[in-house]
This record gives sequence, C-alpha cells and structure tokens, in this order.
Amino acid sequence: MTTADETSAATTRRRIIKSGVVAGVGVGAAAVVASPASAAAGDPVIMGAVTNDAGTAETVLVGGSSASPTLALNPPAGRPALQIMPVFDQDVPAELPTGSLAYTHEGDLVIGGKAGTKQYVSTSRWANRTVAIQPKRILDTRALPSSTIYDQYIAAGRSSVDSTGRLRANSFIHLSLSNLSVASTGRAVGVYVNLTVAGTVSAGVLSAYPASTSGRPSTSSLNWWGPNQILSNLVEVQLSPLDGRNYCFTIWVNAATSVIVDVSGLIMSNPGTY
Repeated sequence: MTTADETSAATTRRRIIKSGVVAGVGVGAAAVVASPASAAAGDPVIMGAVTNDAGTAETVLVGGSSASPTLALNPPAGRPALQIMPVFDQDVPAELPTGSLAYTHEGDLVIGGKAGTKQYVSTSRWANRTVAIQPKRILDTRALPSSTIYDQYIAAGRSSVDSTGRLRANSFIHLSLSNLSVASTGRAVGVYVNLTVAGTVSAGVLSAYPASTSGRPSTSSLNWWGPNQILSNLVEVQLSPLDGRNYCFTIWVNAATSVIVDVSGLIMSNPGTY
C-alpha cells in the first residue's frame, strides 16, 4: 500500500516512512520485527510506534526508483539502522518467501533464497574462507646453526635443533605466523603448510598441531621409513595463541631429521581484508 492511502488520525500524529518497497512483515518473514519501526496489519510503517504488530499479515510499502532508494534509514549516532529481533532456528520455516530475512538466537542470519528455500548467510560465526597466498618458507632447520633468518617465525623451541640442523628426536619447535601481515589482517584460524623432512637418521613420524594443544596428539602428518630420505606432505593445521604470540602451531618429531616448512594458504575468518 502507498503512504498516500493512509488517512487515519494515527498517521497524522506520527512520522511515516515515505519511500519504497520493503520485505513484508508477518509469517512471510517471521523474524523481521524492526524496533522501533514496524507496522500493524494493513498500516504503514510508523517511526516511534511501540504497538505495531503485523500478526500473520504483511505490510508492503510501494514506490522507489532507480534514483531513489526503496527504503533509506538514517539512525542517530550509536544506534543501529535496523534491528532484527532474534527467533529460534526451529521456528524459522524451511520454506521462506524469497527476500525474507531472519536472525536466530543461535547467531545465524537466514534468508528466503531462490525458490523460497531457507538459506544461511555465511558469517564469521561458522564460515571461513581459504585463501591461497604466495608461498613463504618459514622454517628450514638446516639453516638455524648459522643463520637467524627464520627466527621471526619461531615462537619457542629453537634450542631443539642440533648443530647439524636437525630437530632432535622426541622434541618440538613452535612456529608463529604473527609476522605475516596477511595472517593478522585476515585473522587466520588455520594454515596450509608443505612439510618436508630431509637428512633423516632413521624411520620416524612428524606431527603438526595447534600450539596450545594440551598434550601431543597421537597423530602423524608425515611418516618416513629409513635414513637419508627426503619426503614432503601438504597438511592443514589449526592455529592458536602461545605465550602472547598469535597464529601458532607446533612441529614434533620422534626421530631426528631436518624440517622445512612452507606456507601456501591460510584459512581466514576475515577474508575481506585480503
């Protein structure tokens, strides 16, 4: 309905939103209950009204053009432009009219997608993005006896590397991506690393895992079966804080070997910054 059609005494005492088409409020979009701007069945949206309740009906504003927005909200500083009151996910029907919008107590944003199907909008609550980056070597233990080039990526455990450039048996080294700007701006939660062992002494196992893990997991990321081998494997590792440094993970070996670590991708919770 158009605002021009509204002639009731109530509308003369309240400011009416005078532009365009908005999603209907009612069963079609059960969670779209804007506060304080909402509308009763058949009434216009009235600013400041606290008794508007559409019930099971819809209120539609008709108008707008390519040069003028359908609905423009200009809230005061410190206030949201639109507040959608949450409902429980189980109360949002599986079939929603396309264009409907809901927000759940579980923290999900739900839309009526194509053909009226219930769809979840990707948010950082449960969705991340994998981003390939220019490969970066952050560790080569063979260089540590004579170079500090990789020290910026070592959070702890440098002393676990012996004079031959091997990570000692049953020891670990903690690595951090905090000096990779793309990891911090994208708030990385995981990393793809190519792990290589070289100059092995005997059969062994390498495990990569979050640095904050309590107790080493009984898993392997790379295995080798004898001396003088060069093997590699691409693995995904969760990142965690460690002693004040962010974006850390741990490398552990049960047999002495040189270890090379190359970063090739990140899992980001804020991918729009990259």
